[in-house]
Amino acid sequence: MKPAPSHDFTQAAIKGTAWRYVAFAGGKFLIFLSTIILARLLSKEDFGVVGYAVTVIAFLDIVSDLGIGPAVIYHPESHRTFSTAFWLGLFFSTCLFFLTYLVAPLVGLYFRDDRAVQVTRALAITFPIAALGAIHDTVLRKRLSFGRTVLPDFLQSSAKGLFSIVFALMGLGAMSLIWGQVIGVTIGVICLWVITPWRPSFTLDRKIAKDLAGYGIKFVAVDFVGILLLNLDYLLVGRYLGAAALGLYTFAFRLPDLLIMQFVRVISTVIFPIYSKMKDGGATLSRGFSKTTRYVALLTVPLGLGLALVARPFILTFFTDKWEEAIPVMRGIAIYAMFLSIAYNSGSVYKAQGRPQVVTWLSLFRLALLAPALFWAVTVMRSIIAVGWVQAVVAFIGGTISLIAASRLLKLPLKDLLASIRPSFVSGAMMAGAVLPVLYFTQNLPNWAQLTFAVLVGAATYGAGLWFLQREMVIGFSQRVLSSLARRG
Repeated sequence: MKPAPSHDFTQAAIKGTAWRYVAFAGGKFLIFLSTIILARLLSKEDFGVVGYAVTVIAFLDIVSDLGIGPAVIYHPESHRTFSTAFWLGLFFSTCLFFLTYLVAPLVGLYFRDDRAVQVTRALAITFPIAALGAIHDTVLRKRLSFGRTVLPDFLQSSAKGLFSIVFALMGLGAMSLIWGQVIGVTIGVICLWVITPWRPSFTLDRKIAKDLAGYGIKFVAVDFVGILLLNLDYLLVGRYLGAAALGLYTFAFRLPDLLIMQFVRVISTVIFPIYSKMKDGGATLSRGFSKTTRYVALLTVPLGLGLALVARPFILTFFTDKWEEAIPVMRGIAIYAMFLSIAYNSGSVYKAQGRPQVVTWLSLFRLALLAPALFWAVTVMRSIIAVGWVQAVVAFIGGTISLIAASRLLKLPLKDLLASIRPSFVSGAMMAGAVLPVLYFTQNLPNWAQLTFAVLVGAATYGAGLWFLQREMVIGFSQRVLSSLARRG
């Protein structure tokens, strides 16, 4: 089959990312506002207790549908495929809810905190609820109808933040975050059913189910290692340093995750179905990956470096000195998120090529580096600051290896790939060189004033650096974004 022109895929990628980012930015902004309020209403222990449940649920969530969602995107579209996937996902998610309810006491035993049992059982309710809308969301993404996903994502994030605040004001403590999440997921699912015309029929095709499970099980292995990488720090901090330390650590993780990692996850959600359509395109896929990496770096490098630089005035301005201990941790996590974001979408290339096992091997390599380093940080150093910077170092090494592997698979010269992201890092270094003196000379000003000056100087310096180093790229990217958003789908 003749591949579609590369500009069509680029237009779809930009427009899809823009639509998803509208939901992301709107919903996450409300979550940011709710976090400011909740940080004042709840204690470090409350955030830590919720961290227990979130960590466990993240592991279980990857097997809740056996990777059926990605399998549906990869396989040819048909109503029988969608319906079979819907009932399989609902069945497995329901079974997982009951299993989680039964084994929840083991979670309390592991973390040495009985409070983990109740929050784990409550959060597990989201498994069958989310399954009711999972295929609806997959149908929209497979058809590249990203604009329709804006409303459910936005409503889910908004409801989560709003109801969490209400429950916190009612004095529910850690459970306010749990019930806010449950209600948010429920509202998101209801919205998906309203806006998606597809409805499941009572069809369960055994051959299709076998094909979906065969492809999806590869994703379970990939995702399990990935989730272990993402949550190993929570597992170790929670067990060895306790709920208060885990609360501080998860809080420090929130903003880098919100600004950087959620952004690249949005891109990954958009780019995987596009890469799947480009899988026979040869050079088209190589160019697509190179452009994606370049554009991601344009945004995540200044976000990561900038957040690390202004962590102190930022936290003190929005969250007060109650969370001052999280400042050095956030700096390490911001750098970790920056390095991880650069190579994040290489996984979409392997999956689109039907080779998700490559992600597994790369993740296992990174895990082999991370596990002993994190264990040293929590048992010898007994410091969540050490945990944050260990994450940053391993992310740099793992990200570099991942880019090398992707360049070889795509027959894309590594020097060309590195050249595409070099302007972002050079401009980022210029930004850091300008912001550090500003922070030093404004340290006697109010925190909000210091933050404002640093952000303005940093943004101006980074923009000037890009304009000087690659003016044509900046102009071309801006024109492409504007034309993609103006073009009717």
